[in-house]
Amino acid sequence: MLTYAKHPMLSCHALLFSIALCLLLSGCQEAQSSPEQRPVVKTMQISLDREAGKSSYPGVIVARHEVQESFRVGGRIEKRPVDVGDHIREGQVLATLDEKDLRFEMESAQAERSAAVSNKDQATTEERRYAALLSKNVVSQSEYDLKHLSAEEARARLTRADRSLKLATSQLGYAQLVSSTDGVVTKVSAEAGQVVAPGQSVVTVARKGALEVLVDIPERSIQGIKEKTAEVSLWSNRDVRYRATLREISPSADPATRTYAVRYSLSEADSSARLGMTATLHLSEEASVQTARIPASAMFNQGKGPGIWRVDPKSGQLTFLPVTVDRYSERDAFVHGQLANGDIIVTSGVQKLDEGTPVRLADAPHEDVR
Repeated sequence: MLTYAKHPMLSCHALLFSIALCLLLSGCQEAQSSPEQRPVVKTMQISLDREAGKSSYPGVIVARHEVQESFRVGGRIEKRPVDVGDHIREGQVLATLDEKDLRFEMESAQAERSAAVSNKDQATTEERRYAALLSKNVVSQSEYDLKHLSAEEARARLTRADRSLKLATSQLGYAQLVSSTDGVVTKVSAEAGQVVAPGQSVVTVARKGALEVLVDIPERSIQGIKEKTAEVSLWSNRDVRYRATLREISPSADPATRTYAVRYSLSEADSSARLGMTATLHLSEEASVQTARIPASAMFNQGKGPGIWRVDPKSGQLTFLPVTVDRYSERDAFVHGQLANGDIIVTSGVQKLDEGTPVRLADAPHEDVR
């Protein structure tokens, strides 16, 4: 008590020093007792797959061979006994023209031939008579030559009349349009009463046999299509797939849609695949390296190319892994690099992280994992 009275300033300083020391020790104890705060990140576990290049396109089932049946002569269609969907046989009548004009032409050709026959007989008789007179020196050589030339002309006229009659007879037979193959009618382009020109399509017949799928492929996807494996599924039964073989690629793109018409043969199609059905063409290509499908939000670029954050699930440490992008889908990316099946990567907020920073997985317990 005597010391405190004698040295009041020294005692005050000692008291303040003791209080500050207590506060400092208390802060250290609180710092040591509070756990380390780690950012919580969303993650996913990746899996590697070689078959990453997959795409699909809508198409339609068509016949490999379609025949557009048409008349070889023009005229007015009198009747058309077949319609779309009818199954027909080779030689069956598909349509008939009005034969009246064609029959008149044939009758006219017959009359021309009869006249040519009479003229030829008369000219031949005159030639023989003048030949006999020439042998007796009754007529001159020039007079006989005229009769000989007339006979030759008559014979040529008869030949021409014969051929005209054959042509008119054939054209009369062309008034009936018959099928050239077995198949099914897929389209009719003319009705009874309509006047058609020679070669104008009247009925389209799908030949009985192999089926194909017709697909329009965008120009950006036409490259390398020959190396891809193709399968076809029907919209009526999506669970069944048929193996398809590329048969034909259009040499030029459609000027309006900028797509190429591509045909795939369906050699294994059964009765459930019918003409006109809507189908889906599935194309796949085995990748040369194993790739992982990850969200595009998992990638970022630090100036040295794209990469991802890999997380050690035990320590929570981050490691930056550079990756190579094979292709993009609508929201995901297919990448490969120093990746392994089961790796855990960060899928969001990747720009806010630094390598070596410990993090906590969103599905991990809230306490610190050491």
